[in-house]
Amino acid sequence: MQVALQIMLVLVACLLGIATNYATSTDDVPWVLQVIQRVSVPAIGLLVVAMVVGQVFVYRLENPASPRVEWPRDRVPYPGLDAFDEHEAPVYFGRESQAAELTRRLHGTATRPAERFLLLVGASGSGKSSLVRAGVMPRLRERRWTLVPAFSPGASPLAALAAALADAVGGQEPAAAVLRRLRQGPDGLRAELSRLRGGRFRRVLVVIDQFEELVTLAGERERAQFLDALRQCLERDPAVRVLATLRVDLLGRLLGTSHAELLQHPVAIGTLGRAQLAQVVECPGALVSLGFAPGVVDTIVDETGTDDALPLLAYLLQELYFASGPGGTVTEELYRQLGGVPGALARQADNTVASLGSGVGIDAVLRVLLKFVTVEGQDVARRHVMLSELTEQERHVVDAFIDARLLRTGVRGDVPAGQEPYAEVTHEALFRQWAPLRQEVEAHAERLRERAELERWAGDWERSGRSDDYLLTGERLGAARRWLQALEGSGGASAPARALVEASQRRDLTFLSRVSDSIGRTVLASAETEPERALLLSLAALGECTPTPSARRGLMAALAVGHLRTRIDGHTDTVRHIAWSPDGRMLATASRDGTARIHDAHSGRTLLVLPCEGVMVESVAWSPDSTKVATAGRDRVVRIWDAASGEPLRLLSGAEDVGRQVAWSPDGRYVAAGFKDQVVRVWDAGTGTLVHELRGHGGDVWGVAWSPDARRLASASHDQTVIVWDAAAGAADVTLTGHSDFVEGVAWSPDGRSLATGSGDHTARIWDTATGELRLLLRGHTDYVWNLAWSPDGRMLASASSDRTVRIVGTEDAKVLAVLRGHTDTVWGVAWSPCGTRLATSSTDGTGVVWDLRPRGAEAMCADGHQGPVNEAAWSDDDSLIATASDDGTVRVWDAATGAPAGPTTTLDDRAWSVSWAPQGDRLAFSTNDGLLQVADGRGGTLFEHRGEVVEGCAWSPDGRRLATGGHDGTVRVLAARDGTELMKLTEHQDWVGRVAWSPSGRLLASCSDDRTCRLWDTTESRQLTVLRGHDNYVEDAAWSPDEAQVATASGDWKAAVWDAATGRRIDLLKGHEGRVRAVAWSPDGRSIATGSDDGTVRVWSAATFEEAAVVGVHQDKVTSVAWSRDGARLLTGSADGTARVWPAVPDYDRLEAAARTRVFRTLTEEERRHHMLPLDLS
Repeated sequence: MQVALQIMLVLVACLLGIATNYATSTDDVPWVLQVIQRVSVPAIGLLVVAMVVGQVFVYRLENPASPRVEWPRDRVPYPGLDAFDEHEAPVYFGRESQAAELTRRLHGTATRPAERFLLLVGASGSGKSSLVRAGVMPRLRERRWTLVPAFSPGASPLAALAAALADAVGGQEPAAAVLRRLRQGPDGLRAELSRLRGGRFRRVLVVIDQFEELVTLAGERERAQFLDALRQCLERDPAVRVLATLRVDLLGRLLGTSHAELLQHPVAIGTLGRAQLAQVVECPGALVSLGFAPGVVDTIVDETGTDDALPLLAYLLQELYFASGPGGTVTEELYRQLGGVPGALARQADNTVASLGSGVGIDAVLRVLLKFVTVEGQDVARRHVMLSELTEQERHVVDAFIDARLLRTGVRGDVPAGQEPYAEVTHEALFRQWAPLRQEVEAHAERLRERAELERWAGDWERSGRSDDYLLTGERLGAARRWLQALEGSGGASAPARALVEASQRRDLTFLSRVSDSIGRTVLASAETEPERALLLSLAALGECTPTPSARRGLMAALAVGHLRTRIDGHTDTVRHIAWSPDGRMLATASRDGTARIHDAHSGRTLLVLPCEGVMVESVAWSPDSTKVATAGRDRVVRIWDAASGEPLRLLSGAEDVGRQVAWSPDGRYVAAGFKDQVVRVWDAGTGTLVHELRGHGGDVWGVAWSPDARRLASASHDQTVIVWDAAAGAADVTLTGHSDFVEGVAWSPDGRSLATGSGDHTARIWDTATGELRLLLRGHTDYVWNLAWSPDGRMLASASSDRTVRIVGTEDAKVLAVLRGHTDTVWGVAWSPCGTRLATSSTDGTGVVWDLRPRGAEAMCADGHQGPVNEAAWSDDDSLIATASDDGTVRVWDAATGAPAGPTTTLDDRAWSVSWAPQGDRLAFSTNDGLLQVADGRGGTLFEHRGEVVEGCAWSPDGRRLATGGHDGTVRVLAARDGTELMKLTEHQDWVGRVAWSPSGRLLASCSDDRTCRLWDTTESRQLTVLRGHDNYVEDAAWSPDEAQVATASGDWKAAVWDAATGRRIDLLKGHEGRVRAVAWSPDGRSIATGSDDGTVRVWSAATFEEAAVVGVHQDKVTSVAWSRDGARLLTGSADGTARVWPAVPDYDRLEAAARTRVFRTLTEEERRHHMLPLDLS
């Protein structure tokens, strides 16, 4: 209509011009035109009047007056902290001109989408929402525009828009249906708006209040979807307009998004002058006959000052109305009593707290109110809180603030699907103007920011239909856990946020369980080569992930090989040498940081620092009585120190170059040192007199060592030789040659008959010192070998190398006994403790390390002394002793508590297969690979021998009167225990028979065979009862349940099985071992079954459910036998690692983890954590 009027005005203007021309024309014209000329003057007047009236009409169309209606006298004319709504237009005063201007701009012609998007910006509380709702919307509705009800975006802006569209048609269909259509494609919103206006060409206005929620509450994805929908609609439909209100402080954040082109023409809300503020105060009251005493309005306007105080003014006016009532008068006294503009809101909040009574303190109130606050960056905003999430006590506080009109309620959700009531602050002025809440928000701002982020994640998850793809992992889950815990004192988190974290944790537990299992397998494979990292990974798997059987096995394996006992710190550079005091109590170290240090050997604590004037110290040596220390270094002297006080005692001089290694003679009389000038010098330790200068090397002398009898001195040189000197005469006795690179390490065997050397050719060698002949060539290191040390018993040699390892080998057969890994750089020094159970090393990594050569893992006892695999271990009758049979051809007896030898060692001609104690504990039966079965008394005396086929298994009957054997001839024999007389011969097996097992009554016997069966025999009738078939490999062992109703078997098919002894039916399988199952035993109480396997593990299973209960131990090689103690509290195992061990039947994992923590001296690196998928954030 507006366009038509404007066209008509243009035509009128043209006619006016024509009429004026004719009225002023003097030319002759045709008679028709002469008629027009005569009426042109009155026509001009009429056309002028028509143009004026038309322009006024167009102006009124573009600038419609605010609709006015009668205002009921009993209706509150001031909305308080709530924004004015459309139905409150009659009491909306002060901004009529800006409302008209906004209406004109919306009604005007716009060609580009950005011109049809009108963004009204202003500070919080400046009246934006009221201007739109009560100023603009009524004017447009009068113009017959189609208006979508104003809505706020919230966390789900598209859903909020759908709810507004559903509301626009009176709730005829649920918002969810509208939302589905909006999401169907880019034309969804345009189609909905077209449906809303009924196909007629009417302009449509979409009103979005609090547009800032797109950045304070909505996630990035939801924001983009919403703005895309608006842009596409504006591009496709020129009749659509969007009017949005935005806090000006958040405009920059929206301009930084990809939809900034829509926001290029913001309009700032105008400020109110004194006259407009006076209208805001007086005019609404006048409609209900509320008057103001003289001067009160001026006072109110003066104290309002700027638009920042408008929310306070609005709240105060409402309170003044309630205090005065319709027809009343607002006096100065009443105004002051309510606190004036600055204090009214704060006063009301204080009064509300007071009304709650003494039982509810201000701290409790503030904790509840923090639920209604969110912080984004530096911006504080309101937050919806679902009433269903409040406790009874919290609801009590919220209801009081609702009654005080400081909080308000609303509903969210569809009708009739059900609505959720929520509460929010009526106006954000409460955050700024009430000091207690403002200060609380400032104090908890970081927590509130974290909650906003967490709830944004929760919103994304909710909108995805709680998809697993949106669950939190890794660092985000760690942060969410930490935030959730911290938020308990900062208003708490929403139910969806808590649900998100809980669901993420549940999935994380599953994931961490897989991580834990993976780490356990990794540790089992790498424990021997990387023991410290294996311990660190095991601790992480058990402490940070879900404890799994695999992780526990890994921990036990790592403990079993974790030799690291103590780390010695303090030096700031390479620790070149380390030496153990002869009394075993202290360690001395020499470092290139210019100091030597003395440490407590047990704890590693530094006792003394010996400053060597900043000169690099190359070596250190103890006097035989452990009271003095000698050092040699770059200052060309040897210093002697008091080991108790650290005082320097003597300076041994005379050298012309750098000192390399120093050695104190075993008798304490002399100190020798090698020097870079190719000379070995010997001094009198008491007087400091130079006794000898031994010349003969053609290169630097790096190593010196005294023979145990102090009569000879060996020196190692870069000339690739070792010279053995007569210490008294100072003459060379023997020169050892053979190394192909420099020689640095040299060490005498304890008996003085051998000399070990280490070289840059990556080898160590053992020489006969009498003849100079090479006895053993030791290979294995992959870099220079620097130093060596013999064990006190001479059976082992340790070597230190640049390959960062220490290798321990047998000095008779060169067998590698251990490889110690833990240093992160070259290992220079190595020293054996006097007791022979520990080793100390030093390294370029700046540390010293003490290694335990007999590390204790989960076992309560370890019997270690065999030189080959232990094939079987057996308890004595009272569990105080154990007997072992080994491939080394010996049967040994040990103390079951300490692992110390406790009886005679029986030496046999071949490997010992089996050993068994008689029930009375007075006899021991064992068998060998050469066909010997022997019964001995407790003193080692032979009672009888039986020779024949190889016997792999032997077992005493419960009464001790019979002995059953299984032989390689496939025969089971029962012998008289008194003299070995054969009582019975059972021959049904088709292959070798191994172990045999008596039932508890002694009536039945089980035999295991390579024919893949276990056969059950009645020994009273010498007949076969049942054949247990089903294993896919050899049957290795069998065990009866205490009630004889069931039999458990172990097999090479990696499984154990449980059978019904009467029918031979297999009841269940025990699956989980990762190798041949060689041993099985039933607990005395019948509740558990123990198994041992080639995978090195000892496991306990429930005899009721047949599920794995625990891994109780890990050997370094396959487990060959397992046996319960009589009380069922311990398990005895034998292993191919050469040991027998006793384990608690119920592992104390806390103790094991505590022990592991004492053996690690670093943490996992970030790279290691990432590689093994461990959490990076442990907060």
